[in-house]
Amino acid sequence: MTRSLRARLSAALIASLLALLVLQWLAADLVLRSITEEQVASGLEQNTQTLLAALTVAADGAVTLEPRYVAPIYLRPFSGQYYVVLTPHRSFVSRSLWDGDLPVERVGLGVKRLVYVTGPQRSRLLMRVAGFEKMGQPITIAVAEDLAAFDRSVRNFRIGYALVSAVAAAAIVLAHAWILRRGLASLARVRADMQRLERGEIESVGTDAPAEIAPLVSELNRLLVVLRQRVRRSRDALGNLAHALKTQLALLVQASEDPVIEAHPELHWRLAEPLMRIQLLTDRELRRARLAGGALPGQQVDIAAELERVASAMRAIYAGKAPRIGIDVAQDATFYGDPEDFVELAGNLLENAAKFCRSRVDVTVRMGGALVLAVEDDGPGCGAEEVHSLTGRGVRADESIPGAGLGLAIARDIAEGYGGVLRLGGSERLGGFLAEVTLPAATGRTSPA
Repeated sequence: MTRSLRARLSAALIASLLALLVLQWLAADLVLRSITEEQVASGLEQNTQTLLAALTVAADGAVTLEPRYVAPIYLRPFSGQYYVVLTPHRSFVSRSLWDGDLPVERVGLGVKRLVYVTGPQRSRLLMRVAGFEKMGQPITIAVAEDLAAFDRSVRNFRIGYALVSAVAAAAIVLAHAWILRRGLASLARVRADMQRLERGEIESVGTDAPAEIAPLVSELNRLLVVLRQRVRRSRDALGNLAHALKTQLALLVQASEDPVIEAHPELHWRLAEPLMRIQLLTDRELRRARLAGGALPGQQVDIAAELERVASAMRAIYAGKAPRIGIDVAQDATFYGDPEDFVELAGNLLENAAKFCRSRVDVTVRMGGALVLAVEDDGPGCGAEEVHSLTGRGVRADESIPGAGLGLAIARDIAEGYGGVLRLGGSERLGGFLAEVTLPAATGRTSPA
């Protein structure tokens, strides 16, 4: 599935923005934790020095802890500040631990450790353990602090940072969308010109395009001019060729009708039949080669006006029969393509119907998922086997119905050139022949293979 350039750029921006915000969030969280841990560790070190100063060693080596030097927070149960002092003969535990304890191991002189442990009431503690020696006595002091307040601060920071990041991301995305819309406005104009070009409203795409695609637009306009020139030259050349061939064929036909040759019926037939077939084949291939099909951007054809002109021509050609030709065109019916192709298509179908009708021909054009042109008459029609032979793959219609097949073959070629189909059958309403052409709704936008 093809996505627009705006969608791709927006998706890339949102993905990179989310990745950046997540990385920033993780980095900020890590830095905040590191700073807070350093601050807590610094406070624990100061408390450790205070406790070390509060220890006294008697002459007999007994170690005591002077209560007046202990901070009051260590006396309140579960205050969040705890200590454990290990000496060779006894241990000192803060009253704040109540009946709890801390997992403290003795360490040597100068050893310092900073660890996370579980304290009273399953609280998360940061504990600093350090080894000292005082008056020859080895001492281990462990001081811990509850991190609940710190965790709440980190959680609040995460929520606040996430909200701020979401608002910032939304603002950036909106600004990006506005910038993209402004920046791609010229591309939108090019797209609109392309659609108008397909509908035949303009003959070239506007050159007001970004520098990145300006060469592409210029090349497209150049190719359009070249294609139109080639189609025009091809049609002119084919017209000249057709005139020259018909002149020479007329001379040959005239020669075959010479009394000297007519005096020999077998010789006359051997000349007349190939000449007639050559003339039919030449007409067919020259008319087919003149079709533009979907190779060029189409023009919007006035269907009703063109059909009325073709019908007037048929009334004049078959004035002796005086056919009543009714035309019913839906208001929303549109044909985007070469006007000559549409006239050729309608002309062949109407000529075939006018030739074989008794007195009435109906032309209906309707629009739904596709453009449908139906031409039906009240003539003798044709049997199912004849219809099958006309629509059979590889069968030439001009060989199946003499005098009418060439027009149907051209109509089929035009329909297929625009990605459509020609269906032949019987008319249930008038009882004669039905020729129905179905073309894509966006007629003129497809190219024949």
